[in-house]
Formats: sequence, C-alpha cells, structure tokens
Amino acid sequence: MARSPRRPTRVSRFSFIELIRRGPSSAAKGLLLAALAIAAGVWFWWSPGSRGWFVESLGYGWIPVGIWLAVALTAVVHYRSAVRKTWRWCVAAAALAAISIGVLSLFHTGGGTLSETGLSGRWGQLLGGSSLGLAVAKLAAIALLSPLALLSRPVGRVYWQGLIYMGLAFYYTPIYIYKGLHHGWVFMDRRIRPLFTYVWRFIARPGAAMLHWVPGLRRHRQDTPKAAGAPEPAQWADAEAGMIPSWPSDEEDPLPVVPARAGRRSDQPTGPHWQLPSIELLSPPETRENSQAELQEMGRNIENTLTDHGVVVEVKEIKAGPRVVQFGLVPGWLSKKRDAAKGEDDEENGQRSRIKVRDILGREQDLALALQTPYLRIEAPIPGEGLVGLEVPNPSPAKVHLREVMSNQSFNSLVAKNGLPMAIGQDAGGAPVSLDLAALPHMLIAGATGSGKSVCINSIIASLLLTKPPDELRFLMVDPKRVELTPFNGIPHLMAPVITEIDEVNPALLSLMREMMRRYKVMEDMGARNLDSYNKKAPEPWPYLVLVVDELADLMIAGGFEVEQNLVRLAQLGRATGIHLVLATQRPSVNVVTGLLKANIPTRVAFAVASQVDSRVILDTIGAEKLLGKGDMLLLNNESPKPRRVQATLVYDKEVEELVDHWVKQEGPPLPVISMSDPEAEDGEDGDPDDRLMDQARDLAVRLPNLSSSLLERRLKIGGSRASQLMESLEDEGLLVSR
Repeated sequence: MARSPRRPTRVSRFSFIELIRRGPSSAAKGLLLAALAIAAGVWFWWSPGSRGWFVESLGYGWIPVGIWLAVALTAVVHYRSAVRKTWRWCVAAAALAAISIGVLSLFHTGGGTLSETGLSGRWGQLLGGSSLGLAVAKLAAIALLSPLALLSRPVGRVYWQGLIYMGLAFYYTPIYIYKGLHHGWVFMDRRIRPLFTYVWRFIARPGAAMLHWVPGLRRHRQDTPKAAGAPEPAQWADAEAGMIPSWPSDEEDPLPVVPARAGRRSDQPTGPHWQLPSIELLSPPETRENSQAELQEMGRNIENTLTDHGVVVEVKEIKAGPRVVQFGLVPGWLSKKRDAAKGEDDEENGQRSRIKVRDILGREQDLALALQTPYLRIEAPIPGEGLVGLEVPNPSPAKVHLREVMSNQSFNSLVAKNGLPMAIGQDAGGAPVSLDLAALPHMLIAGATGSGKSVCINSIIASLLLTKPPDELRFLMVDPKRVELTPFNGIPHLMAPVITEIDEVNPALLSLMREMMRRYKVMEDMGARNLDSYNKKAPEPWPYLVLVVDELADLMIAGGFEVEQNLVRLAQLGRATGIHLVLATQRPSVNVVTGLLKANIPTRVAFAVASQVDSRVILDTIGAEKLLGKGDMLLLNNESPKPRRVQATLVYDKEVEELVDHWVKQEGPPLPVISMSDPEAEDGEDGDPDDRLMDQARDLAVRLPNLSSSLLERRLKIGGSRASQLMESLEDEGLLVSR
C-alpha cells in the first residue's frame, strides 16, 4: 500500500510563537528568545523617549521584574505542562518581586530622575511610597495576603486563624503590660514607700545631722573652695564698723532692665510707660438665639405674598443679624402670553421672561402688610451678590456690645497696623464691622434725637482709648450740650478740657490749624510725606490728633462762616499731619452739612432721621428714614458704593466711667505740650490796636489763601486804604503771593 505524500505544515504569518515552539531544538529556541530580548533592550536603551520612560517608570525595579519575566517565560516555553502544577510558585515569585520594588521605592538618590520617586520609579510609588508607615503597611499586606491565594483550603483556614490570633496578641499585649505596671506601682506605693519613709525619718536624717560634728569632715568643708562671688574673711576684716562690706565679682554685669513696651495691656501700670486698660472692663457679649423654623416661615410668607401678586421669587439665603434679618431674593421666570394668531403657547417653545426688579420694589407695602411691620427696606442688588435684599426686623433682636466686636480678628488686624481702629458694629448678616479712622480719614455722624448717635461717639472714643496710649493719640473734644463728652474730662489724652462754650471753639480750631501748619513745615524739612513716614524717621514721634464735635449745628449757627472754613481747612489738609475729624449733628440740613464739608468727609453715618430729605443730605440717597432707631444705621464709605446697614455697638455709662478711672489714676511719663492759644495774640492784647488788627489779618491769610482787600474790608470793618496796607504787609511777610 503506497504511503500518501506528507503535506507541508502550513504556518500562518501571525503564529510566530507557534513556529518557535515547533522549531528543531530547544537550544535554537533559547538563542532566538535571547536575541529578541537583547534587540528589545538595545532599542529601549538607544531610543531617548523609550529610555526616559524605561527609567522613570520602574528604575532599578526592572531588575526583579526582569528576573521574574525571564523565569516565567522559560517555564512557559520549556515546561508548559509543569506550569499548571507550579503556578503557586509563580504567584509567590511575583509577590516577592512586588515587595522588592516596594522596598526600593523607600530609597532616594541625591539627584537625577529618581530623586523624587525613589529607586523604583513612578510605578514603585504605588507599591511603596514616600510615607514609611504607609509603605510598610502595603508591603505587609502583600506578604500576609499572598499566601491565602497559594495555600489550599485547610491550610488557608489555619493560616487565617493564625493571623487572627496574632492580631489578638498585638491587641492584648499592651493592655496586660499596662495592668502589670499599674499593679506594680500600687504595690510599691503601699508596701515599700512607708519603709523608705521610716528609714529616712529615724535613721538617715539623724545620721546626717551627726556627721556635721565630725572634726575631719568640718575641716574638709572649710578647705573646699568657696562659690564664685563669695567674700573672703580678710575682706570683712578691712571693713569699717557699721558699714556693709563690698567685694569684687568676676561675673559679668547684668543686662540693663528694658522698660515695658508702651501699650502693653495690664490692669495695673508698672514702670514709666502708659499701660492700656484691659478689655475685661467691657461687658461680655450676650448669647443669641434665632429660631430657624420661624425664619423659614417668614421666607415662605414672602414667597407666597409676592406670588399672589404675580411676582415670582425664590428666597435663596437668609442672614440673621442682631436687629434685622436679610432675605436674599432671586427673581423668578414667567412665560410670555399665548400668541392668539398662531394658537401656540410660548412656554412650550422655551420663551420666558425674567421678573423685573421694579416689580419687587412696587410690592413693598404688600410685603409690609403680610409681615406685619412698617420697617422694610429693599436693597437691589446686594453689593457683590446677584440677589435682591429684603431687610425685615428680627423677631428676636439682640444688642451688639463693644467687647464682641473688639474681640474679632478683623479689629485685631487693624490694631496691628498701628492706625486708629474703631469698632463700629455688625452688619445685617451678623459680620463685625471695624474701620480705621486714619484711612477714612474723617467721619460725619447724623441722626435724630434718640437714634443712638451719642452712644456711637462714645463707642468710637472707647475703642481708641482701649488701643492707644496718650503718647500716640490726643483728643480735642467740643460738647455744646455739656453732658455727652464731659465725662471724659481728666484723661491724659485731652489736649485741653472739653470745650463747652461756643466762643472758645473758633480759637481752638485756629490753634489746631497752627499745629497743622507747624507739622507741615517740619515734615517738609525732613522730607516726610505723612505722619507714618515722619514717625519712622523722627526721634520723638508725633501723636494723632482727633477732633470730636458732638453737635455741629450749634457751632455752625453761632460761629457761621469762620467755623465752616476752619473745619473745611482741617478736613482738606489734616490727614497727612495726623489730624482727623469726627463730627456729629442731630439736624442734617443743608445749612449744617454743607456741600463743601461733605466733599471733604467721604465717610458718613446716618442714623434714623425724620424724612427722606434729611437722608439725602447725609447719604445722597433715601433709606435712613426707614431705620429702626437705637443704633440702627447706614454706613457709607469708600469701600462700598452703596450704604451698608449696620447695628452700632453699645457701651454703657459704667464702662465709660471705669475706662476714664483707669486713665485718670495712671501716672505716666510727661507728654509734649500742644499749645491751644496764640502766643502772638497774648502778647498783643495790651498793645497797639494796629498790632491786633494785623494779627487778625494774619489769621485770615492762613485760613484763606485767596484773601483780597475787599474781603479784609468786610471782615475787619476797615477802609480801603487800611486794607491795602495790610495786604502789602502780608505779602512782605510771605503769607500771600503777590499778584
């Protein structure tokens, strides 16, 4: 029987591994695999991108990985039948390689590519990592959990129970060690401690006393060197009777005692410096309780009321302040009307219109009726937010104590800047409001009687007295009402006693202007631009000067044009020299709060007023007529383009008295005298009338740079020739520029 010819083996071009497996010999297979491995390694090494990836990915971790791959590939090629039986060894080798890579990741090189990731690269960070504790936990988990996949079920159960017992051992060992130490300490304390006490009381202490009389020991004690600085017997012998002997000391002179830093808080003054009063003099803040359920009910009432009138809104946020609650409203959407011609609804086509803000403003009275309160204020929009603010009186009002605002971080940051910090109050959301008077630089306060204006002034003064000693701050107070600022009489901060007579106000303002011009001249010679730069260069720093006027209307009526011009002049030029104004009035009319005065005082505070006209005079807008009174105010400054609602701080009369007593009882270093009188005027009171006339002309020239002869005629009530002579004299003295 003829044998059929053998068909050639058909090898696919994609079965290259099968071709290797059916090769002529195992040696040829090994050589071919080695050649392929060497070629791949050379390609990886000479390719820059591949070499970078090769190093950054595993680094030296390729050594255990390469060994494991070589062994596994050899076993698959030559001993495929044995792989099924020895697969557990392959898994164990892989776990061992992973542990090696994790250990290499804990070591870092001094520089290069592996300086940050460790010797095993980025992939090694997954198994180990820079944290030693986390890396040990990972490697321990691999070492403990890998045998579970390798062992059979009975052996694995025993292994698992062993792990459980090991964990229990780690858990109970510290407990039993602690109990053993505790019982040992109790035993020592109860049994052995009385024994030591008995031995010391009846044996050791009497024995130590008897050793003092041993002759050899006494002689040894006399021969011991004396301590450094102790006197020798010969030095005592040379001292005269009745005199205290002295002896030289080898020690260095002690460091000089540095006096306490000025402004350090303390209840009792120590040393030659002023000590600030403690904040403990003020009353602690009260706890506030706002029912969230009640506030949520008010929010739903607002939404339902506006919806009933065709205005769809959503209460987005609720901020509960001390006196008011601010509801943030988001205008809703309404669908447009149906097109009758087409018979289609535009809501289905996605055409909607936003509720207009003026529709919400027009429902103010409806909201007041629904909320049962006449005090509503709508702010559209809230500065910095896309919401319409509705401010409603808080059903649980609270007071804002001065200590609560001064304890806040924002106030402490102003104190650290070495300015003039003032605790103003809290806004409608309950956030503290603090200002720096040195940066404002002046402040105007207006409000009706009983609105909290005088309490606000006392809070400002108390804030400054709690943070500034007299060598850094001086006051000039004017109180025509005689009851608001007179309690501060006697504090060392005052340049002069509180001024209560209207006739003394204008000379005091002139003295303050002379001090301002003197400071400008000194600063010009030194090259300083403001008070801060001068105090950094000068050996004796200047204090801030703050003018406080409680009732501006009386001054404007009695003093008239001269008082206004002096205040405007101080407001224009006083900031650079450290002079700041705090003016208050209860009648905000255009005759009192003039346009020129408002232009130089950008920071203005409006308490509750009687009409919208008064609100416009103070803030140039309405809103102050809707305030609640008792500290409820609107604050306008450079930080916000619109007035901000704030509840002013409260300071009691008792707190002011304790604060004044602290400063009155304190004796500090002498303060520089700031003269409040004109020395030239005092010398010329009994002299020639022409000299007094010339002094008055000089005062007018200082206050009015554009002084003319006709103005001199009207002010001094003199003739034209005499006015011309005075003008020439002023030009010769340099007070006026010749035209």
